[in-house]
Amino acid sequence: MTIPISEEPDRDVMVVGGGPAGAMCALMLARGGARVSLAHWSGYAPGGIELVSGHARSIIERHCSSFFREAVPGVEVHETISVWDTPEPVTFNAMFNPWGPGVAVERQPFDRALCDLARAAGVSIVSDAKVTGIERRGDRWRILMRLAKTSADEAGSSGVCSASFLVIATGRVAAPFLERSPLVESSQIALMTLLQERSDKPCAAPAHAPQHALYIEATDKGWWYALPAMGGKYFAGFCIDRDELKRRQVPLKDFFFQELQRTRLLAPRLPSTQGMQPISGRTAGAGAFISAAGDGWLAVGDAAYAPDPLSGMGIKWAIETAELGARTLLEEMQRATQSPTHRNSSTGFAGYEDAIRARASQQDKTAAYHYGRFQKWKHK
Repeated sequence: MTIPISEEPDRDVMVVGGGPAGAMCALMLARGGARVSLAHWSGYAPGGIELVSGHARSIIERHCSSFFREAVPGVEVHETISVWDTPEPVTFNAMFNPWGPGVAVERQPFDRALCDLARAAGVSIVSDAKVTGIERRGDRWRILMRLAKTSADEAGSSGVCSASFLVIATGRVAAPFLERSPLVESSQIALMTLLQERSDKPCAAPAHAPQHALYIEATDKGWWYALPAMGGKYFAGFCIDRDELKRRQVPLKDFFFQELQRTRLLAPRLPSTQGMQPISGRTAGAGAFISAAGDGWLAVGDAAYAPDPLSGMGIKWAIETAELGARTLLEEMQRATQSPTHRNSSTGFAGYEDAIRARASQQDKTAAYHYGRFQKWKHK
């Protein structure tokens, strides 16, 4: 159900942010018996194609078995083909993954479908609501919101929601309402566009390359990835250091395709500039905040820790942290019911923080290992 913002009642949990992490956390909380509201601002919705891993896919299908058949059709990704620090392409087949193949989906319909799933589970969705303030009053959170105006003559309404627990799911954007500044600002940016796959691939293209594969390739200026999309298209991204990008001598579009044509794995599959969509940019690289949880609140998805895009773990991380966060909050609610003196105890939130830090540390080590190999290869 969707409730007008001025009538939003008190809730057990308020989720701020309607991306995959926020929507899935709200869904799991509602399925666990909590009264949940979710506020999201659609102006922040990212576009492009995202990879949903086999594990993340299985979690979503546990809640809706037909999700990827009916709600958000995508392209199954059966292989990853990479040229990182090797003379020839290396292939990893999904048949060796116990969770099965992942699926590449368009991000905006994916986000909407997850919010619809949460709504069907009983989550009250406050659409196009910008959170303007969050404050702690006693053992409850007070969330101030402003609803977008629907016409030029309308001022836009505002309102307040009260909740026992708070979930921050605002992605890489630092919420100014809590003391949780970013630890390190990423120096990388991903340049992205959607391209039609070349139908007349020359013989130089890898003969073994299947249609539904994720491609990863390192170059001397950064690294590339390409995900299959519906209609025989590919979503291509080039991750590069911002300073390196500033040193380019040509317009962005020309630079993008000059670098694309220098690749061995992608160039034979992807066309020239004909029919391309505008190039967009997004912050890349790993990102972390000084805290992922506190007294009565926790962060999920990129708001807890943003994994490096090299891992391909963005959506997987969002879904897994949503599940872990929902489980933590449901346990805290159960403790509060059994013993009011333990309401909003720090035990569960400290455990969640530790779990996030442990997983983030492991991902940082893995990324450092691969980037280290990349740097050695570059300087050979």
